[in-house]
Amino acid sequence: MMIYMILNKGSEACNIWVKSLEKHNPFLFHDLQGYCTTDQVEQDKLNDLIQDLKYVYLSSAFQKYHPLGSDIDIIFDLGTAYTDILLWKKDIHNSRKQQLTLDVLLEELKNPCIIEGEAGKGKTTLLKRIAVLWASEKCSTLKKFQFVFFINLTSTRGGIYETVCDQLLFERYPICKQDFMKMLLARRQRVLFLLDGYDEFKPSNCPEIEAMIKENHKFKNMVIIATRTETIHKIRQFGSLVAEIGDLSDESCEKLIKNVLTNKLADGLLNQLKEASSMKNLMKTPLFVIIACAIQMGENNFHPSTQTLLFSTLYDLMVEKNRYKTKEITENHIMLSINHCGDLALDGIFDQRFDFQSEDLADIKEEVLLASGLLNKYTAQRLKPTYRFFHKSFQEYTAGRKLCKLVTSCEETEVKKGYSYLQKINTISDVTNTYFNLLLYTCGSSLDATRVILDLLKRIDQHRDVSELFSLKNLALEREYTKKSENITEKEDLKRTEKDIFAECVINFFYESSSKSALSRDFQEFFCDKSVYINSQNIPTYFSDFFRYLPNCLSVLGLIKLDFFGNYSSSKETDDKNVEDLQSSSLKTYIPEKAVSLFFNWNQSLRSLEITLQDFNKLKKRDIKYLGKICCSAASLKLHISNSAGITGTLNEVLETCKNLQDLTVESTPLTVEDEQQITTMTKLKTLHIRDLQSENLEGGLIDGIKKLVNAEGLVLDNISMDEGDGKKLAEGIRNLRKLRLLYMNHLTTIGDGITYIVRSVSGELSELEEIQLVNCCISSDAVEILAQNLCNLPKLNVLDLSENYLENKGKDAIHRLVDGLNALPGMKVLMLPWGDDVKFCLTKLLELLETMPQLTKLGLRKWNLTDVEIRILGNFFEKEHLQNLQHLDLAMNCVTSDGWLSFMQPLISLKKLVSVDFSSKQDWVPASLLVCKLSQVLTTLNYLKEIKVTGWNFDRHDLGLINDAKINCRKQFQLVHS
Repeated sequence: MMIYMILNKGSEACNIWVKSLEKHNPFLFHDLQGYCTTDQVEQDKLNDLIQDLKYVYLSSAFQKYHPLGSDIDIIFDLGTAYTDILLWKKDIHNSRKQQLTLDVLLEELKNPCIIEGEAGKGKTTLLKRIAVLWASEKCSTLKKFQFVFFINLTSTRGGIYETVCDQLLFERYPICKQDFMKMLLARRQRVLFLLDGYDEFKPSNCPEIEAMIKENHKFKNMVIIATRTETIHKIRQFGSLVAEIGDLSDESCEKLIKNVLTNKLADGLLNQLKEASSMKNLMKTPLFVIIACAIQMGENNFHPSTQTLLFSTLYDLMVEKNRYKTKEITENHIMLSINHCGDLALDGIFDQRFDFQSEDLADIKEEVLLASGLLNKYTAQRLKPTYRFFHKSFQEYTAGRKLCKLVTSCEETEVKKGYSYLQKINTISDVTNTYFNLLLYTCGSSLDATRVILDLLKRIDQHRDVSELFSLKNLALEREYTKKSENITEKEDLKRTEKDIFAECVINFFYESSSKSALSRDFQEFFCDKSVYINSQNIPTYFSDFFRYLPNCLSVLGLIKLDFFGNYSSSKETDDKNVEDLQSSSLKTYIPEKAVSLFFNWNQSLRSLEITLQDFNKLKKRDIKYLGKICCSAASLKLHISNSAGITGTLNEVLETCKNLQDLTVESTPLTVEDEQQITTMTKLKTLHIRDLQSENLEGGLIDGIKKLVNAEGLVLDNISMDEGDGKKLAEGIRNLRKLRLLYMNHLTTIGDGITYIVRSVSGELSELEEIQLVNCCISSDAVEILAQNLCNLPKLNVLDLSENYLENKGKDAIHRLVDGLNALPGMKVLMLPWGDDVKFCLTKLLELLETMPQLTKLGLRKWNLTDVEIRILGNFFEKEHLQNLQHLDLAMNCVTSDGWLSFMQPLISLKKLVSVDFSSKQDWVPASLLVCKLSQVLTTLNYLKEIKVTGWNFDRHDLGLINDAKINCRKQFQLVHS
């Protein structure tokens, strides 16, 4: 054992020990000499590999390249032209959380890390920069990595080893594949892979790299993947850290221009940028800065305001500038070749092809496309040459240019060909992700093409594809249930819904078309009843044009969501700010003037505006004034205040500016008595939501004044401090809210018998109620019996949630009476029941009731002490298909074994519309292997299943691997919540 330990400490320790052994025990030395020599050779090979990689990354070939193709004489040098990049750290909901520098990203690196960015933002440059920093040993954070491999995913072939040899080393490298893979496994997180261009990656070309990303737990090497924004949805779920590349700052843009151009040309371009405000938005993207530099070298005066115009100018310049190279070729052949280049680009986009072969160019003059720079030819280490556009964005522009020409052609055959391409675009995801840039450049190429694309978007919006229709039909009841409580009951997970993103895409297309008001009527039909999300941290230029040129579209929007953030700062706060910084900070407002001018300068009223104020530690007088100017632009206003102690004491001033306020949410924000009193004067309020307020209730405050809110249709009190006396007061006040349709009172753990008074008032007086949710709020058996007796007074009730309430030893009788009362309400959609010591004996009676409720979408029997016997009875009931619309099933914290759950898996499959289930257990336990297999089958069989909660189930790595394989196989977003 001692010998083994010494040998495995490495070659240096081995050599010292061997010299000692040679002196004292020459026979043993002779036997072990061969072993140490072999170990030394292997270590020498690994050292050589490290040096070879560093040589590659520090070479001119790696650090200097032509970003626009070799025909345009612009060389980008990582050593001199690189500018610092700012990134946004994002959470699982795709929301920006904080800014990161490259150094901070590397310090906080998690595995795998995904770098997201729009086309041309500098993703490749960032990964190359990391490789160079490692090779130069100038970054201490990167010194922990023994090996760094930069891989271009566009050109992968074979396995990881073959790809590394092909791109970074050479064939027949001294380290064989077997030893290389062993090295990766042995060194685990001391190996870093930089994978560039996942959006152009074909997993079939290199399944090992796909597995490294999606099954990283098997490889355990550190991975950073770069991909475009429109394809991140394919891998977001696998990322432990997601960072989005931010905009290029004005300073970085200026530095980049000066590094690329001569002084005279750089000064000329910078002067043009100062004069042309329309170009400022484009100059936030490094690729477009480089293109502007290229155009500056050939055109003294150009002012493109859109991406399409920028590419168009470059395209025309490349073709015209290089005409002299093809003098011997007829004009007809030149035009045929250029036209075919458009076909090549367009077919490539729909086939997801970015590499082309000689046979693709068989019918054209290859030299025309190469001479003009439209295509580049690559022959190194290839049996056959490969042809590519200099950038994926340029291929997309060329394809959009061609598609525009087809759909606006005077020739019927070309128009038919154009529409044959459009017929392949038939879902919202196709528009917002796969073909977004193609459609953007098509719209940017002509107004007539924009009209054609707009007609396509209207059809997609109205009809969608067959699979989407089926999905929407199946989830209709779920949406009907959730839409009433949207933005009141829970913080919205995704601020931008699919429809918001779709609407923003169309605004992008409008801006790119440069149509201004020319197509206002065409756009109006699309935007009717749509919602749009605007983040005040980054208001794009296209929103300004949308507000300015399409006021008719604004007036028909159903909702605009506008978010403001108080703590908008970079990731690392600095304590040593100088006096000048502090003075400028005192003048800063958290409500940006750009937002004010966007809304207040418009003389028509919006239909509905939803404003969120989040993380405000301070709210200045000017902020309140600005907020008032924005609020007055909408006929209906929703205000959501979250985690903003700085608003405490000034909420009354804010609300005074919101005369049209209909929905108010206050979350994790303390209130003064003046604040609460101002809330009770807002008699137009339709919904009031107070959450996470643990301060003592104030005399003359909200509870005393709740009776004034006579127009309220929704009241949500969640996790607030309230004792029995407060409950009695609230019960009296709530009697006056005759229009109340929704009452949610959750996590009122100190209210005691006060909840009984509330139940009596609610069930006896408020006949309009449709939804009652009383979760974890001390409900007793007496309260349940009172509710059961009065259910006949609530004919519209369809949602009843009494979960997380313990009824003690009288639970059986209370549940029996409740079930009897529910017979009068066959239209129930949600039923979540309380628990008690003996409530499981009510199961048979409950199932008889459920037979009369076919539209039920949500059922909860949490903590009912169900055993294998009851779970089989429940399974048999589900197999009879009485609840075919059930989407959420909560059977958590029961007493079911592996055998019971195993018998339940098959009946579960009969619930075709299930979205989420909760089978969590009271105590940790190990599920049987067969149960894990059956659970995986359920995952692949139920098409709409998004979440399985099994807290307390202890899975080993084999179990998790099996479930993960099933998840990958069914190709859907899915979450497994376990111990």
